[in-house]
Order: sequence, then structure tokens, then C-alpha cells
Amino acid sequence: MAYVGKAPQTGAYQILDDIAGSFTGSTAGPFNLTVGGTAVLPGNEQSCIISISGVIQDPAAYTISGSQITFSSNPASSDTFFGTVLGNTFDIGTPTDSTVTAGSLSSTFFVKNSQTWSSISMSGSNNGALVGPVTVSGTITIPSGSTFVIL
Repeated sequence: MAYVGKAPQTGAYQILDDIAGSFTGSTAGPFNLTVGGTAVLPGNEQSCIISISGVIQDPAAYTISGSQITFSSNPASSDTFFGTVLGNTFDIGTPTDSTVTAGSLSSTFFVKNSQTWSSISMSGSNNGALVGPVTVSGTITIPSGSTFVIL
């Protein structure tokens, strides 16, 4: 497939199998979504481009549940269908141990480890964590709207 500009780097952009043969005019669905005969799970309505008889459908005009689509109105038996799944949703997983540093965290998040503290006082709406071994000999003041975790 040719692209104007930079080609997509990730995702499984897939053309859905034609389901127009199932359109009878008397049902809105559900209709099975497949690619090459294999069920696909688009995730949600916004991750698809659906065309009925050449008219791109607003995602509010259909619902997707698992690998099935149901339209808000019955497609006519004479309607045509074309659909594309725009890509996969990715679970980026859990970072490997020791790969996330304090510099990668929000500026309102601070981390201290292997420290001895006489007391700790946080500013409003900040989040923080102490990662052991840590010793606090005084008080810890955590204002409303803040989160503080000791690991």
C-alpha cells in the first residue's frame, strides 16, 4: 500500500471482510467482523472506519462488542460494506527492573532511597515515594491532595 508521508510504524491496519451479504434490511446485527475469515477484536468504535454504501459512518452509528458490530439502524439488503480496523491497542507491559529513573517521572513526583531523614514535609499536591532502606526519625507531613508511598 502506498502512503503520502511517513508510513505507519506500528499497528495492524486491516481491511475487514465484506459483511454486506448478511444485510437483509430487517436486522441491525450483530454481524461478525473478520479478516481473512478470522475473527478480529477492534477494541472500540473509534478504532474502525466503517462505510455503508460509500458513506463513512460516525462511530455513534454502530457499536462493537468483541468481534461483532451492531448498527443503530438496519442496513438495507442493497447496501455495500467496507471497513478498516485502524490498528491494535498495545499493552506496553511492565518496565523491566531498574529501567525507570526519577528523571522519567513527573516533576511533581520525587524519589529518595537509602536515606536517613529527621523529618519530611511535602508541598501541596505532590506525590512521592521513599524506597528503602530509609530511616525517618521525626515526622512526615503529607498535605491533602498528595500521595506518599514508602516501599
